[in-house]
Amino acid sequence: MRSSVVAFRRALPQRCDIAVTEVDAVQSSAVQLLDTTINTLSVVVLRKVVLSASTLLVSNVKAHSTKRDAFGLYSTGALTLVDGSSLYARYCSFDGYTHLFHVPMVSVSDHSVFALLNNTMSSGTSLLFQNDEFSVSDHSVLRVVGNSGSVRYAIFADDLWTVQGSSWLDWRDNDVGVGVFFHDTGSAFVSVGSSGVVTLTGCNMGSTGLSVSFAEMGWRRLP
Repeated sequence: MRSSVVAFRRALPQRCDIAVTEVDAVQSSAVQLLDTTINTLSVVVLRKVVLSASTLLVSNVKAHSTKRDAFGLYSTGALTLVDGSSLYARYCSFDGYTHLFHVPMVSVSDHSVFALLNNTMSSGTSLLFQNDEFSVSDHSVLRVVGNSGSVRYAIFADDLWTVQGSSWLDWRDNDVGVGVFFHDTGSAFVSVGSSGVVTLTGCNMGSTGLSVSFAEMGWRRLP
């Protein structure tokens, strides 16, 4: 497809599986979303999306952008996963994009999963860019596993990350070359409490760049 966007808006149907797969895209111009002033150069756009007991899969996307400031996946407004929901972006390849996934605010709770798995970027700023709060709670998981690319940062955080309620940050086997794995802007850091787990193993990177505050007893840091 050329300069097209797959867009999802607000609450998606409960207990359903939605997939965007096998996409081969060349994007050269921004697209204005209906009923908005948003012009975007992205493959998938999420507008204040809520997943409840549902799954959204973005898989096997191969995309090339000829313009700057393109985001592979772009969330506008809060992205919410509840009640065992899952969002997977896996086996995607992005060339010419600034961020693989640009998202302002994320809440992953109640046994839900947010995952970036085995994606590649030829160049760019980050795999995951976040500029508002990121919360993982209630036995939920954030997985950034098996991704690679010549990017400056694996994760760029511009606000607080919290991990609570026996939840897990699973960051394994990523390759960002000489890039920094986790970059914060000074006020951002990761707060882990209530038996939260952070796994950072098998990654090729210039430095971790990670500031972690283990806020409560019961945390575990795995080797």
